[in-house]
Amino acid sequence: VIGLVWALGFLGFLVTRKIPTGWTGRLLLLGALGGLQGAIGWWMVASGLVGEMVSVASYRLATHLGLAFVILGFIAWYTFALKRPERELMQARRGREAKLFSMGTGLMHFAFLQILLGALVAGIDAGRSYTDWPLMAGGFFPPQPFDIEPVWRNFFEDPGLVQFMHRMAGYLLFVFGIVTWLRARKSANPDTRFRFNAVMAMMLVQVVLGIVTVLYVAQSHIAITHQIGAVVLWVLIIRARFGAQYPKAQSIRGTAA
Repeated sequence: VIGLVWALGFLGFLVTRKIPTGWTGRLLLLGALGGLQGAIGWWMVASGLVGEMVSVASYRLATHLGLAFVILGFIAWYTFALKRPERELMQARRGREAKLFSMGTGLMHFAFLQILLGALVAGIDAGRSYTDWPLMAGGFFPPQPFDIEPVWRNFFEDPGLVQFMHRMAGYLLFVFGIVTWLRARKSANPDTRFRFNAVMAMMLVQVVLGIVTVLYVAQSHIAITHQIGAVVLWVLIIRARFGAQYPKAQSIRGTAA
């Protein structure tokens, strides 16, 4: 259905010549990624139809989810760009905040890694294995994290180690988010500051949701809320990054024009 919506929309705008100059390739990219997502979806499902497996392979689930976020990221960026005239964007880029854009890019990549780790947690129900916080089974490091052979499989299949990685990455992401937010507070553009304030606020919510998910044994409604939080945070990070790349013009009084 998603593919059909894209195809009808794309062909309709193409025939009526309503696609802006330079956007045909970008919109085709979305369609191609959607097709790839369908293929990866089958690849993921097929892993649950082999032998005695009753669930899909966690790394395939992570790949499927990761591509979904990539597609969402492109859609979000394109939406932000199409909301403003091309001439305005060219003018805005002259005032880009390069350092903040770079930090926003790093934050985006870090958040993407954390999302993939979250998919690994969900794929093996690791969220139900250790339900104490801030420790894990009474210690900082989960017990016996490297029992699976070969060793590399533990990073994908051992519940304790996978959850530990997700926790540690979450802490580091939060710290980096604070550093980025403090840098954004120095921006002379109030719209840019507002965008990064929104990222910081959602990151706080997401951290709390993550802790609650652990303490309540990853109950479905809480875990799904945590996943939705990741979607919101992802879009807000991209929105803030876009704002640093194309800051809105300011009036003489310093407010957004």
